[in-house]
Amino acid sequence: MSHLILVNNIEQIVVIFLENLISCNRGICKIRSRKNVRKITLLDRIVSCKMANFQRSSFCFYLLMEVHNLLLTGDKCSLRELFYKDPANNCKTINICNSLKDVCVLLRATPWNLGIFASGKGLIAGSIRMLMINGDMIDCYTQNGAVLLPQDHNAINHLETSASFVLIVEKDTIFSKLISQKIFETIGKDIILITGKGYPDLCTRYIVHRLSFEHKLPIYALCDADPFGIEILLIYQFGSRKMPYDISKNLICPKMQWLGIHPSELNMFNFSSASLNKYDNRKLENILRYNYLKPAIRAELQIMRLLQRKVHIDELHCIAQKFLINDYLPNKIKRNLAI
Repeated sequence: MSHLILVNNIEQIVVIFLENLISCNRGICKIRSRKNVRKITLLDRIVSCKMANFQRSSFCFYLLMEVHNLLLTGDKCSLRELFYKDPANNCKTINICNSLKDVCVLLRATPWNLGIFASGKGLIAGSIRMLMINGDMIDCYTQNGAVLLPQDHNAINHLETSASFVLIVEKDTIFSKLISQKIFETIGKDIILITGKGYPDLCTRYIVHRLSFEHKLPIYALCDADPFGIEILLIYQFGSRKMPYDISKNLICPKMQWLGIHPSELNMFNFSSASLNKYDNRKLENILRYNYLKPAIRAELQIMRLLQRKVHIDELHCIAQKFLINDYLPNKIKRNLAI
């Protein structure tokens, strides 16, 4: 969608917003019951002048104003910048994130098409080069450690790699430990190591998507054997459930394989596990309702529910020194034990 169309759409939405405010002041704003709120369009809910929705409306209006300015100037900014630019200085990061989702749905556009990107947090290491649109090159071949992924993934023009597979690590602490233990010397230099530091940002997911679809590389994930670790795996595979599919389709990696830790392995290794708490069980039950779960993943979740135990990937380092890179990872990959 062109910038001109987006600008025009924003201006039309703002006009509707202001007309609604005027109508409300004149006493003709309809009061809607909660029973039929799901039947009301997102635009109607946002411009509704009920006090319950007023804060949501104001945040959305603020974000539309900022996006309008970005599109006209051709500028870009991060979510954090929007947080600090708030004139009322009373919004939280979650308000900005939720309002951005509303604006994306209203305009049927992606955040990056609106000139907004999240602050970069993903790290990458291994046999890959990223060639940027401005001619710069991020060369991970020549780096001894990790490289921070760019904030704006639209600035990445081309990826060059000689890797044979990609390993996604849920936690940056394990990611750093693998590098410090010289994983590239032990397993091989022809691999790419990535972490989204927990729940991944858009750029991390975009890079994984391109490596899977453009370069046809196998993608393995190393996550905690708990409901939240599995949810992170599913976000990489199928996207965030809160993000519309037409936005997230370029961020998903359905062929990603879960390397471990699997709940079925709890009795196989001398793991130090913990009991699931009420938040874990609530998350577990929610995930089991997803209709797109692979049968093998659903089976592992059911084992977790039965055992009522969880284990973190940090425990792999407690079994033996370098157990993760000398034994667990290479054996799992060679024997095709990923799910």
